[in-house]
Amino acid sequence: MSAVSNSSMSAEVLLPLPKVAGANSRCHWVVRSKAASADRATSSSAGRGLLRRPLPKAGLRIDWYCPTKRLIDCDNALSRCKSYIDGLTDAAWWVDDKAVRTMTITVHPPDGRMRGVVVIQAYPM
Repeated sequence: MSAVSNSSMSAEVLLPLPKVAGANSRCHWVVRSKAASADRATSSSAGRGLLRRPLPKAGLRIDWYCPTKRLIDCDNALSRCKSYIDGLTDAAWWVDDKAVRTMTITVHPPDGRMRGVVVIQAYPM
């Protein structure tokens, strides 16, 4: 969707809700794999060029804005965001997933224009 860089050492990206189904869904592995690949490509293209150099140690803040008043569990939201985090690794926000030391995920009800989106913010630690 869109990307906004706050400074040279932190970055923020606004993405649509992931296409990949939650961990509790029972779909064919090919369907899940294609959805995960599409999500990874989406976050990689949105996150490219936002940081001058990869963060050696990073923290993540994930804000999940539900499309309806029905809220999702935080653990399911985090599992659905895995492909996005892998895509940001491809976009060189950090060298490896191991650089992400802490994650905070917050699930929000729809809020005006913030409906059905995920905001991921990375910051140095």
